[in-house]
Amino acid sequence: MGFNKGEWSELYTFLYLIKNPNLIIVDENLKVIEENLFRVVELILGETKYQIFEDKVIKIGDNKEYKIECIAKQNAILLQKILKQKKSKGSFEIKALDALIDNLFDGKKPKGSSKIKGDLDANVLDNRCSKTVNLKYNIKSNLGSKATLLNASRHTNFIYEIKNINDEAMNKSNSIKSRKKLLERCAFLLEKGAVFDFVKTESDVFENNLKLIDSKLDEILAEMLLLSYEKNEKNIQKLLSLIIKDSTSEIFYKKKMGDFANAVTFGMRASEVWDGTNEVNGGIILVTKKGEVYLLDLIYYRNIVDKYLIDNIKLDSPSSKRYKMFEIYKEDDRYFFKLNLQIRFK
Repeated sequence: MGFNKGEWSELYTFLYLIKNPNLIIVDENLKVIEENLFRVVELILGETKYQIFEDKVIKIGDNKEYKIECIAKQNAILLQKILKQKKSKGSFEIKALDALIDNLFDGKKPKGSSKIKGDLDANVLDNRCSKTVNLKYNIKSNLGSKATLLNASRHTNFIYEIKNINDEAMNKSNSIKSRKKLLERCAFLLEKGAVFDFVKTESDVFENNLKLIDSKLDEILAEMLLLSYEKNEKNIQKLLSLIIKDSTSEIFYKKKMGDFANAVTFGMRASEVWDGTNEVNGGIILVTKKGEVYLLDLIYYRNIVDKYLIDNIKLDSPSSKRYKMFEIYKEDDRYFFKLNLQIRFK
């Protein structure tokens, strides 16, 4: 069965946790904080539970037992194959794992629904309160391509008005068709003395979702999005430094961006009405380039998770043609253009 690199990485994480059920919690710099706070008791895929013991895992339902050492050997092969695969896109087969997938997962992809934010569902023993809780995690794997946190769509369009231009400047700007046309259009308009004012997000749904986080968040994101083209900068931290004026605003902007990054990672979608509740409540299972697996924990260390997100995400450039970015249009003798917001891991 062929999977893409991301899907193989999720399978690797699933099998790794069977062998290593104690979750190692790290800070934003991946330094270990705790090693024995959480222990995975059961992994859940759809209706199937996998109960983990010291030397075996039992697939609840058909009560089949699998030796953990055998699974660990198969997972070592899987990691080796993933690391050797140079292409980040496209599916590929690993024949050596066909029997394991057929037996352990009934020949299906060991992956949750694409309609939910979480990649991993588990019943976990919290040793701090001696209680087993159900937690959902995102998997961020550095074995595959960088994950997108906020996908581009019509809903993530931001609309700006341009003042101090005329039809000639509009036509000249729109005629720029080079590979770096967005940067060049922006530079051209600024040279002509154009002034940009944020109007609104195209989607009322997305605007309302943002306002659940903060009433001014759409304006903050609009400013950072525009600056990303004015300054040719996609790094979230550097963009924040451009709008931070003093220590008070630093606290404010970093908190709001942390809340936003947390929301798009764990719960909010731009196109769906959001009630402020996140689907993912456990945090991020992080897989390093060497195959080590760590936890960025949301329950006791949310501030660390937010700091990690701000440090490790960036603005991305979706299709300028599809979303007609920096393509000036005229309505009632006023000039407007759109920019699209997309966010991914660095």
